[in-house]
Amino acid sequence: MGELVYGQYDQEQLDLEYDMRRRCPHFAETFAAAERHNQRVVGNFDCRIDVAFGDAPGEKLDIWPGRGNSPIMLFIHGGYWKAFDKDMFRFVAERFVEAGACVVLNNYDLCPNVTMDEITRQNREALAWIYKNAASIGGDAGRIHVTGHSAGGHLTGMLMATPWADYGLPFDVVNGAVPLSGLFDLEPLRRSYLNADLHMDEAETRRNSPIHNLPDWMPPTVVAVGGGETDEFRRQSRIYVDACRAKGFPVSYLEVDDCDHVHVAGEYRNRLSPLTAALFAQMGL
Repeated sequence: MGELVYGQYDQEQLDLEYDMRRRCPHFAETFAAAERHNQRVVGNFDCRIDVAFGDAPGEKLDIWPGRGNSPIMLFIHGGYWKAFDKDMFRFVAERFVEAGACVVLNNYDLCPNVTMDEITRQNREALAWIYKNAASIGGDAGRIHVTGHSAGGHLTGMLMATPWADYGLPFDVVNGAVPLSGLFDLEPLRRSYLNADLHMDEAETRRNSPIHNLPDWMPPTVVAVGGGETDEFRRQSRIYVDACRAKGFPVSYLEVDDCDHVHVAGEYRNRLSPLTAALFAQMGL
C-alpha cells in the first residue's frame, strides 16, 4: 500500500473506488443497448427536444409534457460532470410518461470548460425555469420531483440545498427527491484522478458538497444506491442520509438489489424496481 491520500485509501485504491470504466467493464455495451429505448421514448410520445432554459450552449431541456397539473419529474444525467448528455438517458422517461407524468431531462455545460460552481448554477436555473413554466408543459409547479444518477444525484442534493428565495421562488420548490448513486462529499473526488478535469480547489469542493450545505427544510427523500456498487459510493449515500436524519429530515436509504453503478440506472425502466416504486409513490402515480 502506498501513502494514504483519503481515509483508508492510497491513490490507486481511491481512484479505483471511483473509476466506473474499470469497475464496470460492460459500461459501453450497456449504454449502447439503451439507445433503442431512447429512440422509442422520443418516437412514441409527444416530446419537445432541446428547449432552451438559458443562453449557454448546454442549457437545454427535453420535455415530455404532462396532461395538465401532472406531477413533474426532473432527471439529471451523470458522467462525473465532465461527460455524457441527456440524450443518452431518455429511456428514464418512459415508465413515468406512460403513467401521466411530465418528465424533463436537462443538460448542462461540462468540466473542464466550466467550473463546478457554474454547473450547480445551471441546474438551479433549469429547475427555476421548470417551476415558472410548469403550466405550459402540462405540469403542476407544486409537485416537482427531482432525481438524478451519479453526478446527477449530487446535483439533486445541490438543488435541495438551494436558497430559492434568491430566485424569487418559494422554499419548497422541490416536492420530493430520489438521488441515485449520488456524490454528496466531493473531497475524495478532489483528491482523485477526476480532479484533472474538475479543477476544484478546497473551497469550491466544500461549496458544492451537499453534505456541507444542508438546507433548513427538505422534502421526503429516498437516497438510493446500487447494492453492488463500490464501498465509497455506498458510503457517500449513507453519510448523507445520516446527516439529513440528524436534522430531522424525512430521508430514507435504499440499496437497489445487487446492481452496480451502470446497471442501476437501467432500473428506471423497470416498473417493479424499488427505485421506480419509490418515485411513483412520491409522485402519486
